[in-house]
Amino acid sequence: MKRGNKIKIFILVALIFLIFLLWFLLNNESNQENVCAKEGEYFSAVYMKEYPEHCCEGLKEWDSGMDTRISIGNECYETMSMSGSPVGTCINCGNGVCENLENVCNCPEECDAGDSHYSSIKDFCDDFAGSKGGLAEMCREDPYDLPLCKLCEW
Repeated sequence: MKRGNKIKIFILVALIFLIFLLWFLLNNESNQENVCAKEGEYFSAVYMKEYPEHCCEGLKEWDSGMDTRISIGNECYETMSMSGSPVGTCINCGNGVCENLENVCNCPEECDAGDSHYSSIKDFCDDFAGSKGGLAEMCREDPYDLPLCKLCEW
């Protein structure tokens, strides 16, 4: 085979390879953009290799990895506790039903006292008021002047 033909064949094979690679990359990127987390699945704008970046359309992005609020009855209370997982959960808040992962704090339009962490202030205080460390200790000092800390005798 002549040297000129070898070069032409090499260039042709290289072009076919480049076209295939370009096609693969473009299709792969467009598929990644269409990936979304379904109800109950995790999403993250930080760990995008492990999780989709957003929830599918119609779902609410609940920052569950950072949410430390406590619901008591129909009220939601901030705890100011430290939490640091930048991974959230997709919930179907807005469908008229308070479902498994939903509560007064993350879906108040659908959930009520029966879906709270504690049904009453008494239940909450009975759980925490006599304990040591954590939330009870913070509320004894109450550096943030939290409404939650004013509910019990600490």
